[in-house]
Amino acid sequence: MKDENPIEEIWRIRDELSAEYGYDVHRIFAALREEEKQYGDRLVRQVPRHAPKEPAAAWREEPPPSGKT
Repeated sequence: MKDENPIEEIWRIRDELSAEYGYDVHRIFAALREEEKQYGDRLVRQVPRHAPKEPAAAWREEPPPSGKT
């Protein structure tokens, strides 16, 4: 088993990658966008949620019809 702390390893790798791009956030994210294009088929995409057809009772401007809560 390694004696190295996983968090410290993450910090080390992050620092190496940051140094590679001169600690420039714009260059880092540009490189990430290029990687995303290359491996886009492996990324998880979030499905957009659809708005409910009828708003929740708490958001209605008028009270619900009588007999219903």
